[in-house]
Amino acid sequence: MFKCENLAKSYDNILFENFNLVLEPGEIVAITGPSGCGKTTLLRCICGLENLDMGKIVLEKKDITAIPAEERGIGLIFQKPVLYPHLNVEKNLKLASKRGDISKALSEVNLTGFEKRNVSNLSGGEGQRVALARALLAEPSVLLLDEPFSSLDEDLSLRLVSDVRKLLKARNCPAILVTHNKTIAGKFADKILTLN
Repeated sequence: MFKCENLAKSYDNILFENFNLVLEPGEIVAITGPSGCGKTTLLRCICGLENLDMGKIVLEKKDITAIPAEERGIGLIFQKPVLYPHLNVEKNLKLASKRGDISKALSEVNLTGFEKRNVSNLSGGEGQRVALARALLAEPSVLLLDEPFSSLDEDLSLRLVSDVRKLLKARNCPAILVTHNKTIAGKFADKILTLN
């Protein structure tokens, strides 16, 4: 189980306070809200890239609030896929796991046979699938998704939403999606929260 307890963060103004969330295994939550309301900052705080002003993050009954990002076991997928252009798909995936089954990971995201493909030759959707495969190869306890479908055309976006949801459910991996798009939130998540 994953819990956020009374999380708070402010800069010049309060982005969020008293934010509480409980995620059961395999549960998917979408967080919507206007630009600038703190959705991305919330994800960055959860995965340890930014510090909270207040609150506690608990994973499997362990307080991970002060643990460095790389030791938390939380995966993060960004709006644009972060891939190394000088490495092919296989080498990008090996950054997540030296021992993981690259062929299986690519098969899960419907990119069988893409191992030797240069990442600069990938479409936007293919790049996002590779980023997803890499995140899942690291076997995260929780996966965070920061608008990963927003830069794709609508048909591809909805197809990827469906594929990623099935994959997370099959792995029983809890996830939090941040999105402006209420249609995507409804199709992807089990429940939707609004951050104001």
